[in-house]
Amino acid sequence: VDEQLHAIDELLAEEVNGIALAPYNDERIRNRINQLYENGIPVVTLNTDIENSKRIAYVGSHYTKSGATAAGLLHLMTHGEVYIGVITGSSNILCHTERIAGFTQTMQPYSDRIHIVDIVEAHDDEIESYEKTSRLLTAHPEINALFFAAGGVYGGCRSISSLGLADKIRVVAFDKVPTTKELVESNIISAVICQQPKVQGSKPLSLLFTYLTTGELPEKEYNYVAVDIRIKENI
Repeated sequence: VDEQLHAIDELLAEEVNGIALAPYNDERIRNRINQLYENGIPVVTLNTDIENSKRIAYVGSHYTKSGATAAGLLHLMTHGEVYIGVITGSSNILCHTERIAGFTQTMQPYSDRIHIVDIVEAHDDEIESYEKTSRLLTAHPEINALFFAAGGVYGGCRSISSLGLADKIRVVAFDKVPTTKELVESNIISAVICQQPKVQGSKPLSLLFTYLTTGELPEKEYNYVAVDIRIKENI
């Protein structure tokens, strides 16, 4: 939080007119966004949102729906008793908690055969993800599915391979980055949910430009990108 507040101060020192921000979900960030708005500096949030702030729009995924989609995929891909481990980023990042909420809510009707064993925070760090995934799989050998709700996918999947569990565990993750694409092609990840990162990067700037030149608020407050499912055959 302190680093993000400092970054905002640096931008203000450069006399910016608007800010595109992937906010940390903290009251101090919310207050700063509100202060910026009152001072005539609009904020558009991207990739992750922050509740009850005066940001003029959000551009990114519908994370509850994305989490629900991941749950639906694992439901379709599995049969019999399923024990799921969840590797997430941080409970202080709204998009991560929304994905988990969508995932767990969608799994509730199938709780007679599908069980969420544990939810582990790895803070989008590959080494931490490797270590925590290894501990999770060792402590719970019954796990036969993993849901990566945030970053750290490569590290976590390296753990699966090193434990010799690639043929046992179904994996659903996010984002078609090169390492994740490679893991799909090598049959370690079953499916990835993509989130149009180029749109998330470019649209906030166009929304800010329009607002600053015309004074008109964006037509939509929530600008959701498509939920795009990729498997080995279309990655």
